Amino acid sequence: MYKLVIIALLFVSFSVNGQTKTKTPKGKTKVAKVDSTGATIEEEKTPEELLELTLQPETEIDAMTGKKVFYKERKIKNDSLRNALRLEQRKTKMSFWVKTKYPNPKIKTPQPQQFQLLINIVNKDTNLTYCVNDSICKDPEVKKLLYEKAVGDTTYMLIFVQAFTKSKSDGGICNAGKETKLFFVRWNTKTNTAKWKTKYINSCIKTITNMTKEKITAWDKTSVLTVSYHKGSTFHEIKFDPEQPQLGLQNAAGAEDK
Repeated sequence: MYKLVIIALLFVSFSVNGQTKTKTPKGKTKVAKVDSTGATIEEEKTPEELLELTLQPETEIDAMTGKKVFYKERKIKNDSLRNALRLEQRKTKMSFWVKTKYPNPKIKTPQPQQFQLLINIVNKDTNLTYCVNDSICKDPEVKKLLYEKAVGDTTYMLIFVQAFTKSKSDGGICNAGKETKLFFVRWNTKTNTAKWKTKYINSCIKTITNMTKEKITAWDKTSVLTVSYHKGSTFHEIKFDPEQPQLGLQNAAGAEDK
């Protein structure tokens, strides 16, 4: 009789309005994220989380004995796969790359998500990823670090990025066009902060035509680089002196181009 009463009390303590409570693991309380409309945001899984979903369980309950069985060989294999993923992520993090980040349709935001151009730069054991909204220069076919020089704590870089025009809003006019950018970077590797200067030097969408005589990606990095382009009906010329990188991209008057 007493046992029945104790069991009933325990059942009541774990039930509210006929619904049984589920315990949350200690220290692992998870709160669903919602946007401004109250809709739940489905988060993207990280590469580590996706990998864990594919790994074999390292422990199982034996159907005959009901005891937990540990599989050492599975753990060794799983650990090697985890280490391989970490190494690959490290290589990606510590290399120069340029890519487009597309809006995630699963994530609901108050404002429409933007296409982003991501540039990852590296100096010794330090890296920095620059993100800028860019729906024109998408999935660049050409990305090249034209110049890099460290002076004290500052590293100067000149980056060339070019993509075929992939806009669908122009009715196909720019299908054979190109979108070309130059990025000049002043990067303080001690504080890991950087100032970026962007110049469109060719764009079918923006009506900019590159008029540079020599191929920019073939620049010798020793002579002064001169880049010429028409923006609408206006002619522009900018220069970069590899011997004085602190001057940045200069205009025809010798001042830093705005």
